[in-house]
Amino acid sequence: MTHSRFFQLSLFFPLILWALGLFGYSLVFKQGYDFVAKNMFDALRVFVPYLIFAAAVWQIARNKPYRALVFLVFVVPIVWGIFFTLCYMPYSYFKEKMLDWYILCIMGFWATFVAYLAEIIPYLILVTFKENFTSRTADDSLSSPLDHTPASPERS
Repeated sequence: MTHSRFFQLSLFFPLILWALGLFGYSLVFKQGYDFVAKNMFDALRVFVPYLIFAAAVWQIARNKPYRALVFLVFVVPIVWGIFFTLCYMPYSYFKEKMLDWYILCIMGFWATFVAYLAEIIPYLILVTFKENFTSRTADDSLSSPLDHTPASPERS
């Protein structure tokens, strides 16, 4: 697995963390199906923008070197906070017919903070095991497997 593929797959970590938290909470506090369904539906206003955002970051992180990925780990949560706030503005306006900038700024801050918390574990894995990932250079990704074999058969 390459560094960039691991970074791309780590974009699913917040979704998995949220699902495990929701189901764990519902099991511990004996919440029923209605509680889980309500919270899953309420989370759509967060995870639909997140899936759009994650798809864009997935494309940006494609075949990037290790240093660029470390930079992305620190920049992506900030961009997510801004993106989430901009996506939540229409929802807030159509639901409540008003925009409270103070509340939107607080939501943007918490979206950024939670994004940093969600990226700490994948970042630590990326840094700790950076030598264990296979590295792929730009030349390897552009050439075909036939380019690595000799053109004429050699006998030894």
